[in-house]
Amino acid sequence: MLRDQKKHIICIANQKGGVAKTTSTAYLGAALARLHRHVLVIDSDPQCNLTYSLELDEAQQEFCLENNLASMYESGHPAESCLVSIRDNLDLISASPDLVMTEVTLDSQPEALSGEPEAILKQALAPIANRYDYILIDCPPSQGMLTLNGLVAAQWVLIPTLASVISLTGLERMIEQVHEIVHGDPPINAQLEILGVLLTKFRKDRTVELELEKRLRSLPEEFTVFKTVIPDRSQFELLGELKVQTGRHLLDLSMVSYSLLPYLTLAMEIEKILRQKSLPPAFGK
Repeated sequence: MLRDQKKHIICIANQKGGVAKTTSTAYLGAALARLHRHVLVIDSDPQCNLTYSLELDEAQQEFCLENNLASMYESGHPAESCLVSIRDNLDLISASPDLVMTEVTLDSQPEALSGEPEAILKQALAPIANRYDYILIDCPPSQGMLTLNGLVAAQWVLIPTLASVISLTGLERMIEQVHEIVHGDPPINAQLEILGVLLTKFRKDRTVELELEKRLRSLPEEFTVFKTVIPDRSQFELLGELKVQTGRHLLDLSMVSYSLLPYLTLAMEIEKILRQKSLPPAFGK
């Protein structure tokens, strides 16, 4: 455990789609659970890909029809009542297609849900947060109210990106949104920090990607580019595809499997970064 008090809430976000946000949430959650950390993953995307990929059994699927993130927003269901145990050390709060209408309401009639519509998720997680070492929030590819709630609830934001010009433009916009949240007048979440930028679906045999990686790492920005890079062939858009290809569920993979190993490396790198950030200044130099 990194601190006496548990709880590192990490929002995994990028307004650009197709950068492996969901894959990174699932694999990083599984990696941390395999390292014996207590992890909660939250599916905040109306597409529900994270929920589908974790292969809930029939009883869990029935449970999630009524107890999910949309019901937390719309009906005030406590987070406690929406938890689904996936495996040892790994819980889920599922998404629902109803999140589409939830976001419409948050945009058009926010007062119908809360006096602080951007902080609904933060308030809902408060009673359960300290039971976890990590809470990972998978956000939709947008800068809408669902993503904003994730960023307000979190202490950290992890930004997956491809080594492409278009993706790096999306990265710039994501950084701008974080800056507005932290430094706005008034700030919405002054404690939010960029934990790091994660290069995904990376091909070392492509010169353009190597050049863009070098450029990204050389920028004098206020964020870390993780040393860990997720190679292209370890990516699966849906973890269900992984089972079809290997006959094994994500959480049954070997610790040295090609798919899981990069995320185990990332998990250890994240823990090192967080330990350094938790040290007093004299020790953090």
